[in-house]
Amino acid sequence: MKRYLREIFDDRLTKAAAVLLFLIVVVLAFNTFSDFTTRFPLLGMFSFSLEPVLFLVGGVIFVLAIRRI
Repeated sequence: MKRYLREIFDDRLTKAAAVLLFLIVVVLAFNTFSDFTTRFPLLGMFSFSLEPVLFLVGGVIFVLAIRRI
């Protein structure tokens, strides 16, 4: 299993995609379950605006990874 994961994540783009997926899940969970976004509007604006940016960066990484194959 460890060898299989090492073969998958040997590329810089796949490592970046894995980190980005983790960040997207964390930001979505934070926005869904946190009360900070309603108590602190500036933090809420930043965290909600971070979601589309992360999705766009993920799309760019996906296109770069596909072009590399």
